[in-house]
Amino acid sequence: MISSQISIFVGLSCLISALVFMNISNNSLGSEQEISEIPDAKSVYDTETMQLPNSVGYYVVLIANEAHEDWSEEKHKLLTDHNPYFVPTHLVLPKGTAIIFLNADAPWNTPHPHTINLEDTSGKVVYSTGSMEYSDASDSKILPPGNYSVTDSKYDWMKGSITVTEENSIGNQTVGGFYSPTHEVSNKLDNDGMEHPGWLGYYETEFSKKGFNILSKHEFNYNTCSYCEGKFWPDNKTGEHTLFIFSTYQSPMDAIVKLQKLVKDNAYI
Repeated sequence: MISSQISIFVGLSCLISALVFMNISNNSLGSEQEISEIPDAKSVYDTETMQLPNSVGYYVVLIANEAHEDWSEEKHKLLTDHNPYFVPTHLVLPKGTAIIFLNADAPWNTPHPHTINLEDTSGKVVYSTGSMEYSDASDSKILPPGNYSVTDSKYDWMKGSITVTEENSIGNQTVGGFYSPTHEVSNKLDNDGMEHPGWLGYYETEFSKKGFNILSKHEFNYNTCSYCEGKFWPDNKTGEHTLFIFSTYQSPMDAIVKLQKLVKDNAYI
């Protein structure tokens, strides 16, 4: 009798263990599937477009350093000719996913605040961020399904688009893009003597410490400057840059506060 009870107990334990394992495996698979559905950094760079899965609840649109410069006239001043103003230039997201703009256009000698407006197909402004200084972030905004133009109130060349689909967002994942120098730069100081430690290796460590996951990376080279000391525009420090896509499940408010600090850490000044 005791032997039979032991056998039943062992059998039930094995069944419970198997069910728990299957649940963990399915959850892990779901997370991997969510990550795999987010376009990688090379695709975002090459196509200048990012289509988000419905696992994403928030997307942080980065306003790139030197976004105030017109690429057609000052192309060597920008980080890149792919997503030079917004990361990405064209965003496609499910209904219910909120967008947040983050200004990473560093001041150098002159501040460059940005006011980003979203216009519907009739040209009506349906949302404005208000003026954002360096490292400022906008409120989060959920748009109804439709097509929107992204413009800057001062810099006409800063253009992008947002398309909101009829698919419903069902997740709480926060996703965004970020630029950094690929290698550590020799001059980390700004004009006021403040040090900015940011480069790819630094961010790989700091993003992880702050609860972010770097999903993918893409290294690229961009224009030299014929009249600049060191061959590159001083703000950008170098022509070797990396675009990376990150995600997190922490609250958007917490994520933005940490991202603002990470923006200021960047070598772009």
